[in-house]
Amino acid sequence: MSKSRIIRLSIVSLLLISMLGFSLRSAITARAADKTQKADKRTAEQVINDLRTTGQQLSEVLESPQVLLDPQKRQEIAPKAIPPMKKLVTLFDELASVEQSAKGQAMAAQRQLLAMLAVMGDADSTATLEKRANGKESAQWKATLLLVRWWQANKDAAEQGKILDDLEKLAKANSKDEPLAAIVAMFTEQAAANDELRDRAEKIVLNDLKSQAAQDMAAGIQAAAKLRALAGKPLTLEGLAVDGSKFSSSQWKGKVILVDFWATWCGPCREELPRVKKVYADFHKDGLEILGVSCDRKGDALKQFLGENPDMPWPQLFDPNAKGGWHPLAESYGIMGIPTMFLIDKKGIVRTVTARENFEELIPKMLKEEL
Repeated sequence: MSKSRIIRLSIVSLLLISMLGFSLRSAITARAADKTQKADKRTAEQVINDLRTTGQQLSEVLESPQVLLDPQKRQEIAPKAIPPMKKLVTLFDELASVEQSAKGQAMAAQRQLLAMLAVMGDADSTATLEKRANGKESAQWKATLLLVRWWQANKDAAEQGKILDDLEKLAKANSKDEPLAAIVAMFTEQAAANDELRDRAEKIVLNDLKSQAAQDMAAGIQAAAKLRALAGKPLTLEGLAVDGSKFSSSQWKGKVILVDFWATWCGPCREELPRVKKVYADFHKDGLEILGVSCDRKGDALKQFLGENPDMPWPQLFDPNAKGGWHPLAESYGIMGIPTMFLIDKKGIVRTVTARENFEELIPKMLKEEL
């Protein structure tokens, strides 16, 4: 769950949020009340339901963003993925035609779909992108074509450098184009061949785009950079535990520490708990410690949840005076979305701030390391 906006979204996550997360209740209500609507047209609600069903089918095929970045895997899933993706393109066209208030969001999702189809080798989608790149709103479509090349060249730093040259020129020439900012931001979130290229893509959003959308994204990009900067540096976490006692991770010298920024109200956080509980049960005896940093708004809710989950005996930091429930440590480290997990090694050095991805693999290796 995100504090203000979702950062570092995968390619697939961006698309599925667009498809499955439409919030158009007021628009649907207004459309349902419009008696002038033609009888042969479906309502926005009907189209959105179809989008959700088809989007769920696609999500079962595209389980990981790495699928799109691996040529072999792309080829393997293409026969199953392309048909629902093409259906979604058509559905977004239909949604835009029956609900004007959804047009911008629908077109953004459609661009992402066409880009994904082009990456998977669909010639018709590539032709559509090229045609639209020479028409109305051409900057957005040109950026989408560059995004296709960016994903395809995810292991080619030299080629991605050339792509960013073109993207930078495009951004400067269309600096106030609002939808363009969201497309450029996708270059910062996935597929960069190295950190330098990702940083350069971020600078295009921060320095070359002048739209309100780009300004809104700036805080998230800066926070993500701040969070990444923790890796490779020593870190001691201190604060009050939920019972009011003082805590410092310095007492765990020589231990491997998994830090989980979470909240009981956060669905994805709770979904990750079985993994966290298992790794604690498997490796606590070998020197693993876990520290929860709760972004709950009410201590009673956290205490009740912990009481119902006795297999979570690790300390939980909680600040009853935190603004909006976001723990001060999460604020200070630039965390914009939870769950976020750190791994700290036996020397007290942050090894990764993205431990959620593979902590089961990393922890046993880190436990075997010498001090």
